[in-house]
Amino acid sequence: MSLILIDKPAGPTSHAVVSTVKRTLAVDKVGHLGTLDPFASGLLPILVGNTARLADEAMDGQKGYLFTIGLGKETDTLDPTGRVVAEAPLPDKLSAARIDEALESFRGQIEQVPPVYSALKMNGMPLYEHMRATGKLPVDIESKRRTVTIHSIERVDSSCESIALRVVCSKGTYVRSLARDIAKSLGTVGTCIQLRREWVEPWHVDTALKVALDANGRIAAPDAALLRAASQPPWSVAPKLRRAELGTHFLDKFISGNSMELSGEELCWTKDSPGTDAAVEKIIVSCAEVMFLCEFERLGEKQKLQPRKRIV
Repeated sequence: MSLILIDKPAGPTSHAVVSTVKRTLAVDKVGHLGTLDPFASGLLPILVGNTARLADEAMDGQKGYLFTIGLGKETDTLDPTGRVVAEAPLPDKLSAARIDEALESFRGQIEQVPPVYSALKMNGMPLYEHMRATGKLPVDIESKRRTVTIHSIERVDSSCESIALRVVCSKGTYVRSLARDIAKSLGTVGTCIQLRREWVEPWHVDTALKVALDANGRIAAPDAALLRAASQPPWSVAPKLRRAELGTHFLDKFISGNSMELSGEELCWTKDSPGTDAAVEKIIVSCAEVMFLCEFERLGEKQKLQPRKRIV
């Protein structure tokens, strides 16, 4: 088992989903990619075993969200769980055309100030811990301003009180901040009142395993057989990386983690691995039942393979 796609319901934390999967499968190592806030629902990729070591390679792609901005009130958390810290009149004559015009400035590369309640660290501590402990940050939140990319953003529905939008964005984008900033561009304030992650490249929530809530609002333990059936192979955690196989006579050296010089015939590429001219790249290599994330380098007629992270 390696990757399991879960459709998280609104309410539980991402950690609660991980704990449920861990108990159900009776395994030691379980993690997740990209935290979903408790109020949010949608795609939560779960990593089982050593595939968690591929988290950086897995989360470099685009992400897609469906979200709703509630207009007129802004909370300190920028979501419905927070305390209202600002109110403003609803914008007059909020037409679809006006919303679409405002969205133009949020396409492409934009600058964002993250929420003060977020997992970004300041002085070695997550921002939300500073806020819960003292109610303020040691340094102005502006110091965490960042550039992100909005690949697309489209209006789904709107009224005088709320706007539903679908966005595809880069890693590191805070949809709660996006909701706040769009509301400001319309002359009011706003909060992200609903959030659903539909997509983490290349996975879509439509292919994820739905989990239910019990009468107390906690994650109901899914059937272990269903989790195992939904599990994908280890290499699927980083599907953009090329894959290759080594002959079993390399197994001892491969397991040791030592670098190897190979001829062009000694590394067999899988059929679905696209060609590339890169001099150095990360690849996934299998040898017998062992799998590593490796650094692959072309050296004229030879090739250098350096195992970096053991996956299986």
